[in-house]
Amino acid sequence: MFAEMEAGLVLMVAQSALKQKLARVDTLPDLDGDNLVKRMAADAPSVYVVAGHPYKADSGVLVVPFGLACVARNARGHEDARRGDGKTIGMYQMIESVLGLAENGRAGGYIWRVAGVDFMNDDKLVQAGLTVGVVRVETSADMPAGIDETALADFATLRADYDIPPHETAAEHGKWAGDPQVFTVSKPELQDTQQLQP
Repeated sequence: MFAEMEAGLVLMVAQSALKQKLARVDTLPDLDGDNLVKRMAADAPSVYVVAGHPYKADSGVLVVPFGLACVARNARGHEDARRGDGKTIGMYQMIESVLGLAENGRAGGYIWRVAGVDFMNDDKLVQAGLTVGVVRVETSADMPAGIDETALADFATLRADYDIPPHETAAEHGKWAGDPQVFTVSKPELQDTQQLQP
């Protein structure tokens, strides 16, 4: 569920007209503060998808938040980074585009709504010449059902195939799921096999 949401939000931006004006659309790299700021500066202008918090649950429904961080940089200064200069997109323009994509937008099989916009004022970002705004989005999903162990009693082996963007087609996934698996056109980036019963 969460992986589909995250990948869907990345794809929503990557397949939009906004992508043509960006250097990168991705999930936020798992780096420490200084290295993260350096990476963001190298990739700007960019949009990063970030898992949010807190998750709220009520009556079997989970409200899941994410953020879409719009990162801008302009050698001419912070004002041009915010507004754009006619050549390089500005943070405000990115935020407006993301707002239009996200409000009642479909991504990862879910319908999203905008929950707000935050502007980052971290000293490290400012010193790196970055201007960052985060569009907060959220969606609702039914709480996942627990695993019914009695329903799994007949299974001897669990096999998982992982496909990362750009994703293969459902037809290719079907070939991977077959027995025997068929990898003539494509193959998973990662596979895992667990013996459940001897």
